Amino acid sequence: MARRNKYEAHVVPDSFRLLPQFFSAMIRQKHEYRIRVRGRFREELRIPRRWALDQASPFEATRILDPAPNPAIVEESRRNLIRAFPAFGSARIAESWGGLIDTTPDAVPVIGPVGAVPGFYLMSGFSGHGFGIGPGAGRLMAELVTGASPVVDPAPFRFERFGTSSDAKAA
Repeated sequence: MARRNKYEAHVVPDSFRLLPQFFSAMIRQKHEYRIRVRGRFREELRIPRRWALDQASPFEATRILDPAPNPAIVEESRRNLIRAFPAFGSARIAESWGGLIDTTPDAVPVIGPVGAVPGFYLMSGFSGHGFGIGPGAGRLMAELVTGASPVVDPAPFRFERFGTSSDAKAA
């Protein structure tokens, strides 16, 4: 079971830095979010923002993000399933899983080089659509990295649409 349009938005240190970019999207979709002020704030406050290239990054320290599912959302999903398909009335949940969704302010992924870091390519921010557009996105990224002619215009996916390369470096 999955619960579409039911997201928990944890308030973390980056929430304050990124609020101006995401505010209008959050207002448009306010019924989809449950704002949470407990939990991840202290954990994320300890994550270093910068490190030397010869040091282990926070991404190497935490290879798998495995957040606990919210039991209330799981139960709401179960009730919705039974309401839509009464045959599932006696079904019991054997296991549940929670995940994180990476998103960008415009809900369009970043696919391509990051101008501020020569040789670095980024593919992220799929806003929950990664399984659906993953094959095409992967092909586009492979073409960009290898220098082949891209299957689609990569301009809408460029990282720099969120500011100049120097802005990105300072972020």
